[in-house]
Amino acid sequence: MVPQLFNHISGVRQAIEAQTVRKETKISLSTGGKTILTDITIYPILSDKVEVAVIRIDDISDRVRIEEMMIQSEKMLSVGGLAAGMAHEINNPLAGILQNIQVIRNRLEKDLPANIKAASECGINLESIRAYMEKRNIFPMMDLVRASGYRATQVVENMLTFSRKSDHRKFTYHLHDIMEATLELIENDCSMKKKYDFRSIEIIRQYQEAVPPVSCEKTQIQQVFLNILKNGAEAMSESGISSPRFVIRCFREDTHVVLEIEDNGPGIAEDIQKRIFEPFFTTKEVGVGTGLGLSVSYFIVTENHAGILRVDSKPGRGTVFIINLPI
Repeated sequence: MVPQLFNHISGVRQAIEAQTVRKETKISLSTGGKTILTDITIYPILSDKVEVAVIRIDDISDRVRIEEMMIQSEKMLSVGGLAAGMAHEINNPLAGILQNIQVIRNRLEKDLPANIKAASECGINLESIRAYMEKRNIFPMMDLVRASGYRATQVVENMLTFSRKSDHRKFTYHLHDIMEATLELIENDCSMKKKYDFRSIEIIRQYQEAVPPVSCEKTQIQQVFLNILKNGAEAMSESGISSPRFVIRCFREDTHVVLEIEDNGPGIAEDIQKRIFEPFFTTKEVGVGTGLGLSVSYFIVTENHAGILRVDSKPGRGTVFIINLPI
């Protein structure tokens, strides 16, 4: 007896009455405390005396997950080409903006001979010019322009990282060593402290002994860890988690090393999980997030390191990111 099939009794009756095989795909069933995706096939048995059907249930959870990963990979590969073209087109004018805003500031602020001479020829002095600029808050505005420009350059750099495979040399590292270096880095990140203190988050380490190293580019894997940790920390802070916590696991699984980063945050809705690795997809307000952090991380792991990056989450039950790299 499978009580989970109670809602499908009508389908069984229809199959028997029509004497045709009936199949329902991607049906969620709860079993053993977890939910799986199944295909349910109903085979009516031809009989004059009794109405009988054989019901076959196939667990397709792994197949569906692999299909979704393949679709995700194809989608991001196509966007990668567009990202590369956009990044190169944006880079040149952006460099011009940053260079010229710096030159403008130098010509207004510094007592260079050429500046003094030009001001004198116009019948003014640099002190008066600077006083006007300060009174009208023009220098802070220029600083904002420069800061926005540098932020844009970071976005462009992320786009280029997203769109190309790394040709840097790889060396062997233990993933838990890279994680420890990342945790030390993030605890001293001043930009993070403006939003919350990462040191107030409990870190639970569950490192399996004698886990072999993997061949990787350390700075890129560190970027992946940083992106995931920052996202998790922000999610826990914004949702008001009273005792925020990360559980970090590192263990061997056959020919791979797996590193899991689990938080106790608000979790991620299923429809968002399907898009979480798409470039420029973000749930943050305009101007707060670029939507490139996780997509860049996805490409670093899958394209540059032949690994797997996936997410497992339930709303209200936290989120775990799983990074799988070959030994």
